[in-house]
Amino acid sequence: MKRILFAVILCLQAIVGHAEVIDAFKGFYPVTDPAFMKSLNGTWSLKVVKGIGDDKTVPEADGSWGRIPVPGCWEAYGFCEPKYDYPDSLTGYYRTQFEVPTAWKGMRVVLRLDGVLRGYDLWINDQLAGSWESGYNTCLFDITPYLRKNGPQQLAMRVYSRFKGYEFDCFDDWAAMGIFRNVTLFAAPQTHLSDLTVTTKTNGEVTVKTVVANANKNTTIRYEIFDAQGRLVSTGEPIASPQLWTAETPYLYTLKVYVQQKGQTLQTITQKIGIKELTIDRRSASPLDTVRNVLKLNGQPIKLRGVNAHATDPKTVKVISDELTLKDMKMMKEASVNFLRLSHYPREPRFYELADSLGFYLVDEVPFGYGTQHLSDRSFQDILKTRALATVQRDKNHPSVLVWSVGNENPLPQTCVEVGDYVGQLDSSRPYCFPQVGSFFRRFWEKKTDDGTHPFPSQAPVYAPHYPSTGQLGSFYQHMDRPVIFTEYCHTLGIALEDHDRQWEIIERTPGIAGGGVWEWADQGMPFGKKEGTTTFAPDRPYGYEEKVYTTDKGGFEMFGNKGTDGLVYADRTPLPNYFELQRNYARAFVDSCYAKDGRGVGLRIVNRYDFLDLKDHVSFSWALTNNRDTIRRGSFSPACAPHSRCDYELGLPETTGLAILHFDISDDEGHTFLHQSFVLNKPQVEWGGAGDPMQLVQRGPLVRAGRKPTLAESLTQKKRLPEKYLLSLDNKQVQAGVTAQSTGSGLNVDYTLEPDSADVFRAELGVAYLLDKSIDRVQWIGQGPFASYPGRQRANRYGFWALHQDDLYFEGNRMGVDACLLSDAAGNGVLIAGEGLSLNFEQTDRGIVVTVNAAVSGQGPKSSRTAFPIRLKKGEKLQGTFTLSRVVAGQMGEPLRQLFAPAGSIVPFRPFVTQYDTYLMRFSDIAE
Repeated sequence: MKRILFAVILCLQAIVGHAEVIDAFKGFYPVTDPAFMKSLNGTWSLKVVKGIGDDKTVPEADGSWGRIPVPGCWEAYGFCEPKYDYPDSLTGYYRTQFEVPTAWKGMRVVLRLDGVLRGYDLWINDQLAGSWESGYNTCLFDITPYLRKNGPQQLAMRVYSRFKGYEFDCFDDWAAMGIFRNVTLFAAPQTHLSDLTVTTKTNGEVTVKTVVANANKNTTIRYEIFDAQGRLVSTGEPIASPQLWTAETPYLYTLKVYVQQKGQTLQTITQKIGIKELTIDRRSASPLDTVRNVLKLNGQPIKLRGVNAHATDPKTVKVISDELTLKDMKMMKEASVNFLRLSHYPREPRFYELADSLGFYLVDEVPFGYGTQHLSDRSFQDILKTRALATVQRDKNHPSVLVWSVGNENPLPQTCVEVGDYVGQLDSSRPYCFPQVGSFFRRFWEKKTDDGTHPFPSQAPVYAPHYPSTGQLGSFYQHMDRPVIFTEYCHTLGIALEDHDRQWEIIERTPGIAGGGVWEWADQGMPFGKKEGTTTFAPDRPYGYEEKVYTTDKGGFEMFGNKGTDGLVYADRTPLPNYFELQRNYARAFVDSCYAKDGRGVGLRIVNRYDFLDLKDHVSFSWALTNNRDTIRRGSFSPACAPHSRCDYELGLPETTGLAILHFDISDDEGHTFLHQSFVLNKPQVEWGGAGDPMQLVQRGPLVRAGRKPTLAESLTQKKRLPEKYLLSLDNKQVQAGVTAQSTGSGLNVDYTLEPDSADVFRAELGVAYLLDKSIDRVQWIGQGPFASYPGRQRANRYGFWALHQDDLYFEGNRMGVDACLLSDAAGNGVLIAGEGLSLNFEQTDRGIVVTVNAAVSGQGPKSSRTAFPIRLKKGEKLQGTFTLSRVVAGQMGEPLRQLFAPAGSIVPFRPFVTQYDTYLMRFSDIAE
């Protein structure tokens, strides 16, 4: 059905005063014809001064001014010092000039600024054209009255950091300054489309609401819809058998809207649209009905496998290129992420186009983060409504926008409640939510009114509490009366991502919990460099606690201590181990089990966690069977398996006599490999051999390991950064230790007993350690890998053959389920440690590798709380174990060493950084008695 509305022109002259700005922003001007668009990006003149003056003028440029690219943040080019949370009091003056194409004569000329941090005034040819004070929102200015008839036009801006409500643009993030998004000039005819609203239903009905400026009785609107192949499918009637938009099937139609007058087309607007419909299935309110309050897309329950996504680039700060966004989205697809909460502000317009076409669900956020102290002051109401209107008006036609978010972790005074109501009025086709600190939310829930209901605003269709505990997920949050989206959960401070697997499995099986967003995608990195006259470490000796990332010995990127070190990937998008942990937990499809079948081959139990797609022809399981290190058979298959279901698949395989492992690489039909798995089919008993005394390659040992370096998360709870000495002599006073080594001719059988002196003392790790000869610089092992693993964070690993150099980014840490480990130099000389399912810790020091056979390992713990997996031993409780230690001589490796270990010289490090936080290195003398 087609609906045509007429309206007088909505003045887009930016007007000082927030209530008036709300009215001014109704002008939409969705122009897509490149012939009437012109980018003003480029190099502009800039001068930055301290303080905020009352004089709303821009001085003439002189020799004291500099030059800066637009878009460009001041911090990246030395115009101001980086600040976190809140900016300094600064004012920046910009000047540039432009020309209006002669073909635009007689048209309205509009300037569009997609993002300027923070507030700003705009002058065109020395005339004040308006002001805007919401840095992350787009603003449009009709500059037609200020233009000269011919020649260059002068543009000046006064950008300032402090104004009423400036705190709303401040977050737990770098407080950047400058024009950081595109500046665009475009033109529209006098009679033009000033607003467009598109809503859809799954039956193919498309409702198009339009507002036309300067319309008269002869003005008409016509529209057409074309499919992805360019075929006309509708001129107002419902689309027959529509292709529905989801993140799994991001099908886009093209809507063309024609503004016509007396048969002449004045304007053509093109808009990509997706046919979708979001609903909430409340069903029975009975507490016995566990399938209720389900968020559904196109009639199907969905799970939001999400992350929070700040806009950040370690070189350009808040200026985000298409290249970086595409890299992010590719990595997200490879981690099965389908949902992004845009914390804590709308992103640049191009981001939504890519989310529409590539397939992501978005929670789009009305930007007000800090500024809680203003929320009970009614004079700030219009400021917040202005931000809400600007957010909804710009992004409402994007199918990727699933839910509106109103603020972040604020209390909910009446001002906030009314902003939520306003968002609901602006767009009734989507739910909105109030992201809440978990304790705030639970207090709301626990206070029932006289009629037995909860005082949480009834209009908000979705609950969005933060940081549930695993226990609360399994109990408290099972009984909500609305769908739940945890807009933040499972904070990834540094390498801490404890219990994400258990939390996600509860979310996965609970119908009323739609999903959540892990905090967060990428570290908030700010570039830094060595200043003249200062010293820094030598690049080959980076030892000591570290909170920055050095890409060279002269600089890199910093995260303001540990406040911005909470990404699944480093600021330059190098993955942390947590990325791979999330990849396993979020996997859209996987092999759940592998079991022997009669005759040759195995049976596979396969799980499909897609919401809409059958695995057949959409997901490929590429497999390889290895016997020892040799691949003896390969293949691939795509099983028929319906969404939200399991299926069985049989795989015929040849017989094996060695260590047989079945490996899987699982990929979608767009080529994203989103999971690697392996299953051991045959593990023969191995008699490991050696040559000579392994202790000749040991500098010190055996030692007792009674702790480890604290991670960023652990240092918060332990109130210390530098570790205590945790490599202890056998006669230490903390742990009674007994270590005996029996020669077998081919090596040593080592038996140990460890007994802490004190009862109930927390020990992060307990084991037997050796400082190896400094020539040993690489390891190979058979077992779980390739990443470090701890209780509560170990699902990223799989059984296989692994190798790392000591300089590798992923070298440090504990490995579980190790059956054999060769530590050697480049030629292959070294020591072999063997046992059954050992836990081995590798640690690089200035004197060489310390290898530990751990008897017990605790979890690493989340941010601001202790681990859920501690080691606590009672008085008199002993830990015992055994392993073998052998010497290996290059050129004398017998069977099975040659079959199971690769040439040591082939092992090279992956070293993107000189040093980095959380896997920082220590000197041996600082950690050993």
